[in-house]
Amino acid sequence: MKKVVEDGKLRIYLHTEKELRAYMHPLRQKILRELEICPQGLTAKQLADRLHISPSSAGHHLSALEAIGVAAFSHTQKIHGFTAKFYKRVPASVCMGETEPAAREIQEVLVKNHVEQITERFFSALKDLEAQGVTHLPQHGDALTGVIYLTPQEAGQLMTQILDFLDARSTPTPGACPYEYAAVAYNAKWEAENHEETGSL
Repeated sequence: MKKVVEDGKLRIYLHTEKELRAYMHPLRQKILRELEICPQGLTAKQLADRLHISPSSAGHHLSALEAIGVAAFSHTQKIHGFTAKFYKRVPASVCMGETEPAAREIQEVLVKNHVEQITERFFSALKDLEAQGVTHLPQHGDALTGVIYLTPQEAGQLMTQILDFLDARSTPTPGACPYEYAAVAYNAKWEAENHEETGSL
């Protein structure tokens, strides 16, 4: 694991299979999501209640997330006479970078799981809106698919614009709500040419 500040933004690079497994554990991903949508921080007990697990299990997984730098102790607070420890999601982008060969497959599974889970939650939220008789508006979010045509320079510019936009909004501000997102963009020509070459063998 390597922490790097690039353009004033913290990035955490995971390189080994062990680090990726620690990060992609399904329950730990759920913990990170809870911490992301609760920027004030949560205790192990609060996480346990939200995820229907034991406080000791929540504490164990928090420790694993602390070890790879994606979660951190925030503050203490007296609750019912007890001093409770609060944890927050570290405001950093998690990057895979150059990984061990064995970790590449884990990275693929992680990305697929992220996209699938976010998609499921999106459509579940839409159903909830419909059940409440609420009209779906742009600010509720949307799922977009399709093909656009970009030069290599435009592709680089688009990626930079998206990353800058997301980085600038990665910490909570007054009046802002947490929005989940999943984006996959790639040069489809590479994939098509590779299939053509494979089919011609």
